[in-house]
Amino acid sequence: MNKTIRAVVFDLDDTLYPEVEYVQSGYRVIAATLAGGKWDPNRIYDLLWQEFERGDRRRVFNTVLQHIGREDSPEKITRLIELYRQHRPELTLDRQVRDILEILKSQFKLGLLTDGFLPAQKLKVQALGLESYFDSIIYTEELGREYWKPATKAFELMSRALGCEPQHCAYVADNPGKDFIAPDQLGWQSIQLKCDWQIHKDKTTPPDGQAQTSIQNLNTLLEIGL
Repeated sequence: MNKTIRAVVFDLDDTLYPEVEYVQSGYRVIAATLAGGKWDPNRIYDLLWQEFERGDRRRVFNTVLQHIGREDSPEKITRLIELYRQHRPELTLDRQVRDILEILKSQFKLGLLTDGFLPAQKLKVQALGLESYFDSIIYTEELGREYWKPATKAFELMSRALGCEPQHCAYVADNPGKDFIAPDQLGWQSIQLKCDWQIHKDKTTPPDGQAQTSIQNLNTLLEIGL
């Protein structure tokens, strides 16, 4: 690893916490809403989770609504998606992750750069208590959907916000399909966290999007010579 790294920037979902925990939190809210005093919310939650695990995650709500005899109109699906994205999630930052961020904060500038819909991403950050660890937080949704990864703009803004040239920045993320294209183009160090529980771990890696380093635990960041 480049010894001149001065800023470490993190992705959020499936990097600082397991994204399935957010999905489960949202599904509990959806289940309680759909139950409406007539169904067992635990049963509806189980149905939601079964559909999620089957893999066609874009139609989870449609399938469950049909199962319980409710219409799955576009308007109904839109309302459920909004409820899911706007709910206040029940998330806890792992103690090891907190300790790692504390150590890194004493040695580097820290940034958080995340794709995803607002307000969901901000509510995740608040629930995890992450604000105090980072010198800069960039939600690409605030820049415009066209600037979600793999666009380079958010990385360029982050580099300037942290006062570090690209060659002095490292990005730690999970998704091999999109996360490392921009930092690689800009001359950042790119580090992929690879864990069995990650939702996007099997995404195809594009030829120009290979992370330079892979780790299986964030603790390794303290050992690889940032």
